[in-house]
Amino acid sequence: MLCYQIMGKKTLQNKIDRLKQQIVNLGPLRPGTLYERHSVCGKPGCRCSRPKKPVRHGPYHYLSYTFEGKSYTEFVSKQQLSLVQREIDNYHKLMEKVKTLVHTSIELARLKKSK
Repeated sequence: MLCYQIMGKKTLQNKIDRLKQQIVNLGPLRPGTLYERHSVCGKPGCRCSRPKKPVRHGPYHYLSYTFEGKSYTEFVSKQQLSLVQREIDNYHKLMEKVKTLVHTSIELARLKKSK
């Protein structure tokens, strides 16, 4: 708390304002994790069902996430992969910025209360 007393209320408020603007500018976001799978089609004679050294189909990419208590899994095409990864990265940036915003807001409230 000592460093925030030195910084002052105006500096903390400026930090809060900057964080809010950064949050607005993040762009599209998605929670979740990307993962890939290889699958077996089950067609007789297919390379994926060979008894020795089968070669599975894929990779196929999926997004898995939980939102409002419900789990979701979505197929992600190769064309969408980099876009979805950016949205996931934006979501993680949002969570970090919100955490910093709350921490800074608490420190500002404490500083206001102490004076």
